[in-house]
Amino acid sequence: MMSQPNKAASVASIRSLSGVAAGQGPDDEGVYEAVTAFVEAFDFWYIRVMREAVPEYRKLIVMRINPFVRRIECDGLNGEQTANRLVADYNSRNFVTAGGWAIEALAAAGRPEVHKSGIAGIDIDRFDPTSGEYHLYVLKSGLVTRNSDIIAALKRNARQAERQLRQSRSTKSVRANYAIAAGRTSSSFEDAVWRPSSGEFWGEMLALPAEEAVELALAIAAEAGRLVRSDAVEHIAALELLVADYIGQRADPSVVDWEFIAQRNMQKAEVWRGEDKARHAQAMRRLKASGYVVAARVPRK
Repeated sequence: MMSQPNKAASVASIRSLSGVAAGQGPDDEGVYEAVTAFVEAFDFWYIRVMREAVPEYRKLIVMRINPFVRRIECDGLNGEQTANRLVADYNSRNFVTAGGWAIEALAAAGRPEVHKSGIAGIDIDRFDPTSGEYHLYVLKSGLVTRNSDIIAALKRNARQAERQLRQSRSTKSVRANYAIAAGRTSSSFEDAVWRPSSGEFWGEMLALPAEEAVELALAIAAEAGRLVRSDAVEHIAALELLVADYIGQRADPSVVDWEFIAQRNMQKAEVWRGEDKARHAQAMRRLKASGYVVAARVPRK
């Protein structure tokens, strides 16, 4: 399970690191909510995924080994080093994916005017009661290459949302925003879509000037990261142990058995099924002997 943040300590640490004092931007409750939202998103999209990956390591890691490319990349590495490289790549992919969800959760949790959107195709929405303007955001954690596809979908979803939102008398207008959490240094408006800079986006999320908002968002993420980073260590170690044992030669486990990996990932299952079963059984025995307990999978509702 994720680490539980101490409210007073977390908020004090964030305000000290960011330089944003109480009375500016979100109140202490909002700052704490942003921390817990970030941590909970990471727990679901990263810690949970890594935990559930342990008994599924063959499908998620071994089966994806490309014997053409990986053999070249891992030339000179022993079995443990190769396993560490494979697990690190899998871990990195999940970490980046979870980071995107966590950033979105952080952005939507800092103040009551901002919400994780229930509108199809929209990530975050914000209503400004002063102007009567609804702000709709599609949020990406970093710069992406296929902007045209994202913009087309945003425009389509924003038009549909506007028809619904304008049924409320309080809604005067709807503004579609394509936001980048980190990497966009200037704002623009083009083809009916606002593209706020990363600083402007965080300013809108946290009700602060851009520079202060960025500092506060980064401090929240740093505090949350301190709480989640160690939670996956035992699962990563378990994956490394399993993969190293599974891919090692039977006569010398320190040597990667590239011939078996090629057979396993490129030939019919009846050719390698028996050895696969034996390797998996041995790896799981070693994992059990290490003291790691494979958690029961929790059905998702």
